[in-house]
Amino acid sequence: MNVALGEICSYRSEKANASNIGSDLYISTESMAPNKGGISPASSIPETGRVSLFRQGDTLVSNIRPYFKKIWHADQNGYCSNDILVFEPNDASISDYLYWLLSGDQFFDYVMATSKGTKMPRGDKSAIMNYAVPSNDETARRMIVSIMNPIQSKIEANTKLNGYLEELALALYTEYLEWSDGELPAGWVRRPLSDFFPVKTGKKDANIATENGLYPFFTCGKQNLFTDNYSFDGSAILVAGNGDFSVKWYEGKFEAYQRTYVLMPNDPALLGYLYCAVKRNLSNITSKSRGSVIKFITKGNIADYEIAVPPIPEMDEIINHLNQILRVIDANKRDTALLKELRDVLLLKLMSGEIDVSKVDLTQLNSHLA
Repeated sequence: MNVALGEICSYRSEKANASNIGSDLYISTESMAPNKGGISPASSIPETGRVSLFRQGDTLVSNIRPYFKKIWHADQNGYCSNDILVFEPNDASISDYLYWLLSGDQFFDYVMATSKGTKMPRGDKSAIMNYAVPSNDETARRMIVSIMNPIQSKIEANTKLNGYLEELALALYTEYLEWSDGELPAGWVRRPLSDFFPVKTGKKDANIATENGLYPFFTCGKQNLFTDNYSFDGSAILVAGNGDFSVKWYEGKFEAYQRTYVLMPNDPALLGYLYCAVKRNLSNITSKSRGSVIKFITKGNIADYEIAVPPIPEMDEIINHLNQILRVIDANKRDTALLKELRDVLLLKLMSGEIDVSKVDLTQLNSHLA
């Protein structure tokens, strides 16, 4: 038996002046990661107008282009864009359960099917509250949450660990390049980045992105979307050509947006070293950016920038250290991808009743995820 979503939750209607945000957390639709990837603080905060409030325990869903599946379970209070739907559970005890109800692919399929608009579809708020959800009893709800939460915690732990490992790699690189007198040590030389890779640009417009493509699609340095085709295959550093000038690295087959610079080392073993070199020197590389409203950099800004390069024995040492860190990060990414697949399949079967939650051994399951 099912009930309407509106019977267990409502839209939080609290608003505030944007001037009240201050140093508190503010979330925009752009700062919500696709495919249930969570959130990051918004890069820009509105100074005027009204914004929405959310409370710890609420579930936030981006209402623009629902097929991106942007969702977050709030672990603190804060503010968000009015284009984000804030679901408040009628009973605080079902906060986690509500998040999992809204995380299912079938929910996002329903929102798209009832959405308004074609180029920039938006969910129909009235229709969303009519979405049919299973009327599980309290015991079943707790069992589902107990099964799903450890998987999500492992995904989030892997993501945090990768962030720490990347910080470690940059710290090692920075420490390695520090010398007391500011001059290059004996045997070190300065070489332009073009000695290590050609500076290429992405091949495609953002409109080629699909909901469930086979290959990552990088837009301005961020892997937010996917595509059915690829133009690049190998080890690469990706630099946003405008905006926030973010930097990412990737190994494998992928596609990139036209304003993303793709730097594929002539020697793939140098990926870690060159990634840290580009990221550490990014502010210097982009210091000659052009544009008044939106800043942008050219190929030459990257290709002509010179970095310090040590003699081969010392180079080999730092390369090995950095590549070890990148290998761990890559293993964590693969582990996370498999966990996300498990999460989505398992959630569907649990909510549909295909798996009888009363027969699941939680102790055994959780021990595998520890």
